[in-house]
Formats: sequence, C-alpha cells, structure tokens
Amino acid sequence: MDWIKDTVNRVQIGQWILIAFGLIAGVGAFVIGITDNIPGILTLTFAIACAVGVWVWNWRSPRRFWILLGIAVLSFPVGVVLHNLFYALGILAEDYQILVGILGFLEVIFFLLAVLVAGPAVVIALIGGIITSWKGITGTAKSNRSYRRFIESHLISEKILKQFVNLARLSASGANRQPLKYILSFTEERNQKIFPTLSWAGYLKDWKGPVEGEKPSAYIILLGDTTLASSFQYDAGIACQSILLGAAERGLGGCIIGSINKDTLRENLGIPDPYVILLVLALGKPGEKVVIDDLEPEGDIKYWRDGKDVHHVPKRGLDELILDL
Repeated sequence: MDWIKDTVNRVQIGQWILIAFGLIAGVGAFVIGITDNIPGILTLTFAIACAVGVWVWNWRSPRRFWILLGIAVLSFPVGVVLHNLFYALGILAEDYQILVGILGFLEVIFFLLAVLVAGPAVVIALIGGIITSWKGITGTAKSNRSYRRFIESHLISEKILKQFVNLARLSASGANRQPLKYILSFTEERNQKIFPTLSWAGYLKDWKGPVEGEKPSAYIILLGDTTLASSFQYDAGIACQSILLGAAERGLGGCIIGSINKDTLRENLGIPDPYVILLVLALGKPGEKVVIDDLEPEGDIKYWRDGKDVHHVPKRGLDELILDL
C-alpha cells in the first residue's frame, strides 16, 4: 500500500480543499435531490467541477488544457446524440429486459456527460489554458527546477524524448558544428543500466539518491562527437536547457547530472570511443516540491530540504548579478 501513501503525500493543500468541497457538494446534491431539481443539479455540477479541478491541479502545459477544452466542447453534442440514441433503442428493445437495462444505463451516462460534466470541464479548461498560456516563458523557467525525485510509474515515450532532442537540434551551436549526439532511454531494462552510474545531490550528504518508485522514468545521454569538434561544453549547456524547458512545458522535469561513472556507463551501453560522454539528463514526472529562496547576504548557496521534505534552492538577487559599471 506504499503507492497509496505516496499518492496522499503528493496531494497539495489546494487539492485537499477541492476534495473537501467536492465531497460536501456531492453529498448535498443527493440529499437535495437531482431529479428535475435545479438546485440539486447545480450543486452536483459544482462537485464535478471540484473533481476536475483536483485532476488538473498539477498541469503546467497550456496544450493539455486546450486539448481538454476541445474534448469537453465536443462531449456535449456527442453526449446529447448518444443519450437520445440509447433512449430510442431502449424503447425499441422493450421486450428484452436485460438489454433495456444496459441501454438505460448508457442513456443516463451520456446524459450526465452532456449536462453535468461537459460544462465544468469547459470552464476549468478555459481558465487553466488562459492562466498557463499567460505565464509564458517566465512561468516555464520558474518551474524548470532540478528535480531528483520522480513518479517512476509515469512513463515517457520515445516519441516525446525525440521531440525534446529536436528542441536541442534547433538550438544554437558553436560555429554551427552541431557535434552533439544523444542516446535515449525509456525502458526499464536500459534505465537500470544507467541509474547505478549516476551520483545525486552532492550537497545532501545523508541522501543516497532516489529509491524505488522515485527513480527517473527516462534518460537522455549527451555525447560529444570528436570527429566533429574537440570542445562541447557550450553546446551541451544550451541543449540541456532547451530540453528541460521543453520538459517543463509538458509538466515534466529533470536534472542535469555531470557526476557519472563514465567508464561503466560506456561499457553498459556499448558506447563507441569517438563519442565523449558529457552529461546525463534524468527525466520524469516530478515527485517532489522545489522552491526558490532569496539568498541572504553571506548566506549559504547549498540547496537543502526542510522538515516537510520540500527542496529549497537559494538564488542570488538580481541586483547582485547586474554590475553598475
């Protein structure tokens, strides 16, 4: 039952508030009555809106909200048509009680979809899409933190990893040499060959790295092709940032890892000699909360975790970074 405990721990306070309001409204709707009863129907609609809100709470990608909006808008006419269809079929099949029962159940489901679910989903998708789109690059950059604990069960497909690499491909490259190559890993078998070669969070001396259930679900290994260039550090940094911004835009996260047992990794994956192992990007659905703190004068730059296991990252102020010369 550890997964239940982990799920409960990841639910944020705002979600708990929505869950509470949703349960109260749901129970209240059935107490009031929802059959041809406008107050009861409105109360149930509010409960459903709370449920949708809990579901989308951690979404950070505008794309997901716009997709939800499209589906919700289409679900109303589809629900109405199917509701009427199953109602008519139920009348035609009145001599077959079991079939009538099945058709009646489907009739009610699509009625609820059209009348109760579509509306709240449209409103929440529209609000969420506007808010996440309005945040723009600033919001994406703020959510692009170094995550070291993930929801391992949330898989990332090869298609998505290729989209991330394409962002790196479109980014700047010194003298336009484009000397970087990439190895994608998204299967448990290959991930197990990569994870033991990595070292995590040097500032957290008592933490040995993510445990089972918290490990990354995918990796992108950055290689330098020595037949094309002899220096790769600028290209690698640009590529990593492009990939991680793309991951943040999708509600994913990652960590750039440079502390690698490169000999073992090369042997485990059979990486040929012309390629230099530069960095490993660990990717997944974030399983921890990371916040930015203002770095006080003479403060410590080391990241740390508080009693609630929130990861804190001190950042120097903007005035300290800009020189007035």
